[in-house]
Amino acid sequence: MHKKLASLFALVIALPMQTNAQVGHVIRTSLTDILVGRYSLGGEVFISEQHSLGLDVDCISRAVSLSSDHPWYPGGGAQKRGIVLEPQFRWYLGEGVGQGTYASIAGFFGYARYSPVDEEAWGLLPPPDWMASGSSLHLGHQQRIRRFLLDAFLGVTWAQNKGMGIFYEERALFPQPSGFRMSGGLRFGLYARDSR
Repeated sequence: MHKKLASLFALVIALPMQTNAQVGHVIRTSLTDILVGRYSLGGEVFISEQHSLGLDVDCISRAVSLSSDHPWYPGGGAQKRGIVLEPQFRWYLGEGVGQGTYASIAGFFGYARYSPVDEEAWGLLPPPDWMASGSSLHLGHQQRIRRFLLDAFLGVTWAQNKGMGIFYEERALFPQPSGFRMSGGLRFGLYARDSR
């Protein structure tokens, strides 16, 4: 699994270098994903004076509690590990690409497996796999400071979880996994090549 993730991260970084090296590209991470047990690495490549394409790869690794309304299978603690891919298209509203206010549309596709913390609590029924897909519409502002950048964004996300069967994650502080919700965050990045 680690070799596959390393290869995917290398592809995320190398692809923008090959496709648009004369313009430059950004390598970035999400600072807010760390709060929910996700670790992000992404890239952005500029395709015109006001447009860019991006891809973020998030690794999920966190302890969760799965529950069920079925009396024979109450669930229990599990470790959730997986990956989320988020392709993105941005339209910069100012004079130049790579900084200033932008609107973005993105999709996401996620998959994770649950490993039980206590095998005996689960009985005969193993924990489920998690799959999710959806899309986001955000308005953001990317501020360049020399070769560094800060990127704050806010908007709405529609998500659909599949494949959980009778189980669900207990979520006291986070939004429900399916349907519409507000979304936002803060990214930190580095211009891998000075484009100006």
